[in-house]
Amino acid sequence: MPYVVIFLGFMLFSSANWVVRKFGPVTYEQIMFHLNMPFHSEIRLILSYLQNTVMTGTIVVLVLWLLFSGKYRLKWSSIERIRTKIYEYRWVICLIWFVFCVAYYCWRMNVWAMITYRSYKREMSNFYEQYYVLPQNAEVSFPHKKRNLILIFMESMEATFAQTPEHNYYQDDLIPQLHKLAQENISFSDSQYLGGEFPIDGTQWTQAGLFAKTCGAPIQLPIREVNLIRPKGEFYPNAWCLYDILRTQGYEESFLIGSNGNFAGMNHFVKTHGKQRFLDTLHYAREQGIKLSYKQKSKSIADKELFVQAKEELNHLAELGKPFVFTIMTLDTHFGSQEFSGDVCGYKYGTEKNFKNVVSCSDFQIGQFVEWLKQQPFYANSTVVLLGDHQMMRGEFETDMKRRTLNIFINSAVQAVTEKNRVFTPFDIYPSVIESMGGKISGHRLGLGTSLFANLPTLTESKMTVDEMNIEVRKSSKIYDWLLYGKEIK
Repeated sequence: MPYVVIFLGFMLFSSANWVVRKFGPVTYEQIMFHLNMPFHSEIRLILSYLQNTVMTGTIVVLVLWLLFSGKYRLKWSSIERIRTKIYEYRWVICLIWFVFCVAYYCWRMNVWAMITYRSYKREMSNFYEQYYVLPQNAEVSFPHKKRNLILIFMESMEATFAQTPEHNYYQDDLIPQLHKLAQENISFSDSQYLGGEFPIDGTQWTQAGLFAKTCGAPIQLPIREVNLIRPKGEFYPNAWCLYDILRTQGYEESFLIGSNGNFAGMNHFVKTHGKQRFLDTLHYAREQGIKLSYKQKSKSIADKELFVQAKEELNHLAELGKPFVFTIMTLDTHFGSQEFSGDVCGYKYGTEKNFKNVVSCSDFQIGQFVEWLKQQPFYANSTVVLLGDHQMMRGEFETDMKRRTLNIFINSAVQAVTEKNRVFTPFDIYPSVIESMGGKISGHRLGLGTSLFANLPTLTESKMTVDEMNIEVRKSSKIYDWLLYGKEIK
């Protein structure tokens, strides 16, 4: 029985370390969202967890059992006496160990913040009633000659990686190509230099970042109906997103991702909003005539292959003669170490596993892809938007670092009135993308977002602070339940 207590304590200790090392600081809704997603799309992540917790814990307990079972005597009497004494007080030691592990888990996982989050969910808020603009009721118009949209979500891409007078965290500019594109085009910032938006609860992981920046709302999970989180059918059926608006305007839509479409319910989101042509690893395998095993279905496509597909798909869309929106989601920088294409970039920063190599290589490949776009006939009538989906999930970042995700608007149809020293959130990207294409929005607001191209303050510049918005989005809301479940508002 003492060995069970030791094992359970070790599981708490190692689980907390593994989560923070892999994901960095996590939130309650982030954990619950991914626990309710299909696991087979993240087999490598599951194996990593089992290896670092269950397997290691089993080995530790087995070694302790061999030392203290009494079946194996040691030659040195002094060590034998120590072993006997430890065995005599084994229950006290086990109890101290378990209490320490519980306390460590609560500190490392910031359990107090999660308890606070649940207390907010018991409050009913009128936040959405006051500030949420239903996009389906908004007046949105486009010019007669509609512009194409090429939307590139860059996995975990932060402005933090650049070298500026404001910050130089890595003694080098890890993203010189993107930094240059930001300087030559439009890049909204919270400072005078390269920066980005303030993160809001419910926007800090891949699917949440995509949803916030194309639908203008966070992903928040009503605890009282946790069994309904998993999107078996439609994903936020009443939300009216960027892709829904563009579909009604006659746009051809295509969505390319380098992972299995089941990851984070991505396939459900794409099918629900815009009914887009969805290209994931399974589609790639079918196109190439490759039969994948169950384990292989969880593997991702390196960005160097993804951009080859992107070029083919863009040429296909251009041939259709209709305005199109094409979305790409890169993956190499997932956790900062998903994939490193040494044959493309070379080892600039020491070993292959150094995340700086991965970030630098992603910067190079995205820069090359943008240069290719500029040479294409359809570029002149296209707006290209580069967006970091969320901050990088790694436990090694200093807590005092000023971290912002990157945004760059290239070949925009309009100019920004105020580009720097803005206080904005991921929600403000949604209407900004539409206006960058030449679209006109009555009031310049959609969802919780305000277009950054308009001469208007955002919600966090005029109505509330970022901290106040973080509190409000955690609370329960009838309108939010309607967006999430399609429930009737009473």
